[in-house]
Amino acid sequence: MFNSEQYISKIERFALTDIEDNEIVHIALAFDDKYAMPAGVTITSVIENNDSLHFCFHLLVDNVSIANIAKLKELVQYNVSIKIYYLNANFDINPDTLVLGYLSAVSCVRFILPALLHSQVKKFLYLDSDILCLKSISELYNTDISNYVAGVIPDDKPMQNEIKTLYSIDAEKYFNSGVLLINTQKWMENDITNKCIKKVNDGNIYRFADQDVLNILLENKTILLPIKYNTKIHITIPCSEEKKIAKYTVLLHYVTGYKPWYQTFDSLLFKKYYQLSPWKDLERPLALKKSWLRNYAKYCFKEKHYMSAIKFYYLYLLRKVN
Repeated sequence: MFNSEQYISKIERFALTDIEDNEIVHIALAFDDKYAMPAGVTITSVIENNDSLHFCFHLLVDNVSIANIAKLKELVQYNVSIKIYYLNANFDINPDTLVLGYLSAVSCVRFILPALLHSQVKKFLYLDSDILCLKSISELYNTDISNYVAGVIPDDKPMQNEIKTLYSIDAEKYFNSGVLLINTQKWMENDITNKCIKKVNDGNIYRFADQDVLNILLENKTILLPIKYNTKIHITIPCSEEKKIAKYTVLLHYVTGYKPWYQTFDSLLFKKYYQLSPWKDLERPLALKKSWLRNYAKYCFKEKHYMSAIKFYYLYLLRKVN
């Protein structure tokens, strides 16, 4: 039996009004301080494109700063409540399976969310913190998953082809774990939380960590949903890829280590929701790698933004020296 107190040190709830539970759309995110601002922008994009819905955002946080917690609380409004669950030091993941450089143990925290929430909700929508909502999620949330553990969105063909060489599962049903519509009752009946934690720590290396573990354990227990609910995008510095996404896209997922919240990526979509978020008056993070600064300086020079080009090349040289 799962004991939430094993991993959670404190829970706080923030709301302006009480709303009937059957009217609430429950959405969960899990993140550390590095992803607190992006998570806030994700939430902002959901709120902005779903003004007719009432939300409760369940936020499982790991070492998030007081300043970012205060910003998250600013998201509360008449139709938005927030519950913050503070992760303690007991949650531990085999670091050897986090082979991708931009993954951390927090990526596996989603394992415990259904067990944490099952006494409160029948289902909820899990979102990664590198997602933007562009349209209403009402149709997605109202999908009937009563006979399944989760509603999932299939990954792209290159990923599925890679999975064929790694595991003996049906690769054509391999899904991306960034968006999950979870049936908490079915999840608990199948003891998925405990199985996930046991498997990710069994000494084996899982190429895509939590995502692989979920696909292995949930095989034949999910229903595949349309790609518009988890449209993956690989960005370059100009973020021109944003102009090519299908108009029906509901949830846009920025996969890979290139993320639109860094100043070295010219994402108009992210900037739009960033400016609507509680973080709008703060400067976005500069860059994760010094090479990004150099490449962005070249981009600015090509676009004839000469002052920005000089600024970012100077920052590149400064970081290189240090």
